[in-house]
Amino acid sequence: MDPTMLKLHKHIDSLLSYLTPLLPLANCHMVEFLTHNHWETLLPKELRESLDGMNLEQAVEEFWSAHSDECDKSPLGLWIHTARKHCLSVNNEYCLSVDQLEERIKDRGGVLPQEIPVKEFMNPKKSYEVRIMSRLLSSLHRTVSASCSLEAGGGRGHLLVTASHGYKLRCLTVDCDATSLASAEARGKLIQKQWHAISNTGSRGTEHLHRFAQLFVTEKTDLATVVKESFPEISHEDVNVVLTGLHTCGDLGPSSLRIFVSQPTTSAVFNVPCCYHLLSEEIQKSTLFDDFQDASGAGLPMSEHLRGFTLGRNARMLAAQSLERVAAARAPPPRSLLHRALLQAIIKKHKPDFVLTEGRLKRVGAKSRNFEEYFKMADSILKLNLFHTLPPDSLTVADCQWKNMVLFYLIRLCLAQVIESLILLDRLLFLKENGFNNTFLVKLFDPVLSPRCHSIVAIR
Repeated sequence: MDPTMLKLHKHIDSLLSYLTPLLPLANCHMVEFLTHNHWETLLPKELRESLDGMNLEQAVEEFWSAHSDECDKSPLGLWIHTARKHCLSVNNEYCLSVDQLEERIKDRGGVLPQEIPVKEFMNPKKSYEVRIMSRLLSSLHRTVSASCSLEAGGGRGHLLVTASHGYKLRCLTVDCDATSLASAEARGKLIQKQWHAISNTGSRGTEHLHRFAQLFVTEKTDLATVVKESFPEISHEDVNVVLTGLHTCGDLGPSSLRIFVSQPTTSAVFNVPCCYHLLSEEIQKSTLFDDFQDASGAGLPMSEHLRGFTLGRNARMLAAQSLERVAAARAPPPRSLLHRALLQAIIKKHKPDFVLTEGRLKRVGAKSRNFEEYFKMADSILKLNLFHTLPPDSLTVADCQWKNMVLFYLIRLCLAQVIESLILLDRLLFLKENGFNNTFLVKLFDPVLSPRCHSIVAIR
């Protein structure tokens, strides 16, 4: 077996060994923090007891201190650093920095063009991501002599607007939402007229190079045919495609990788995933053979090595959160998190048969200054008729409840990047298992600015 494959197996097995006993913590729901007594039942005893004697300010400061001090040997420090050890890091074999990716491209005869910064028509985060990714996309496109760069789930078309106007690539933005595409196309025409001003390059935009197609992309979608239909002028040519995506949602990321594997006309894939909570985990236990049925179309797992493993929806949702961003801002969770948990405890006690469906209390937290206001609004929306019947002490929020919830939130958040690392390594291993050795994870963005910072790059 290839040495890199062996290292990937070892890395994934280490992640599984660490993460599997912690899946109940990763899959818990913060709404049930009080009703299921998460503080007592889901945290390691030594860690919990070390924090019980502190007030909120002391305990949170201890967390930030342990997060920044690699040598902290306290129970909290050991928890943080053990989780971090299992996260992806740049290792020059299968997880590269941007500079290392550039060197790989140059080794294949590619040339890296100058970055084109575009700040108009997009927010600062998107502008930062597009600036970095469009330059690398341009180089990949030319390195593999692609006919077209196609973005699946391109939405508003930001990435390929820059790639087509700035780097003169033939590009196709594909999305299933007609409204988003119409808006993107109108914006593209406006940008084309103003390109020489907003890009500081002095050149004019080239709208004919960037087109749009409404389509729901699956692993069965024939990209070469889609490109030929959108660009009739090259329909007689042998078409090859660079399949890209900046924050492809849910199963669109795995589908993109399966397209690359199965369609020789897809010369390269350059994908940044997101929305892990929308991934499918379609593995079902066979009652006849006590074994796992085929899950070849599932979003997770993709690799044979992980076949039979299930993360769970809450764990996948946790994977989309960012400890790095929270640590940079030193931001506690919103107080409404506790208010929702307190409401859940009241409902369980006084209306045990009431089922509160997700989404019914959206924006209530932002409109309330304290739990009394939160409860009053929630009581009215849900028609519980409890607010005026409960004694005032039912609305009291103990300081220890908030302290424990803040710390629990931060401690659980340490698992986010571990789970994301497992998802990304599973995708990388899938490509390796299918014989694609020019395949890497690339730490593309600053995780504080763009938490979904890793991309998958594969060249046929």
